[in-house]
Amino acid sequence: MDDPLFYSLPFLRRTRLVVRIEVDSEMWTLAEAAASGLGFELLDVELAGSRSRRIVRAYIEKPGGVSLSDCAAVSRELGERLDGVIDDSYRLEVSSPGVERPLRRIRDFERCLGHRARIRLKDGRKANGKISGKIIGVDGNTVRVLSEDGKEASLSLADIAKANLAVDWEAEFQGRGDLR
Repeated sequence: MDDPLFYSLPFLRRTRLVVRIEVDSEMWTLAEAAASGLGFELLDVELAGSRSRRIVRAYIEKPGGVSLSDCAAVSRELGERLDGVIDDSYRLEVSSPGVERPLRRIRDFERCLGHRARIRLKDGRKANGKISGKIIGVDGNTVRVLSEDGKEASLSLADIAKANLAVDWEAEFQGRGDLR
């Protein structure tokens, strides 16, 4: 049977379901070694798709930014390492994280103090399981966020399923945003 399909209205286009799979420590270690060996910091690795259509995404960063040739170099190095680990075919995508970069480790949150973030919690903890607000502190493995409704939340890194910087695009377009 082929991948599950969804139809989106109003155009009834076929859309493939992409499932995100947890990255094991071996894959993270391989990706981190490939990136750091070439002078880059690995920010995140995602594994998505089905067994027959596996997608590996790696996000890298270095001072001064990441170029297309940087992504190609890391892709070649990481591809060689992954070929020995992933038995099935896969597609490898290497890129910079973009302005709404993932926040995975405590040092990612420390680097982004004072910036807005969108955080999804594991197991739906705290209200609807999502918090948006400004990162106001990091203490050990705890991230403190001032939510948009003015409440402070202390979140254990272990309770965070996914987090990204959140850009206020309306403020950016009006010239009063953080990206300048």
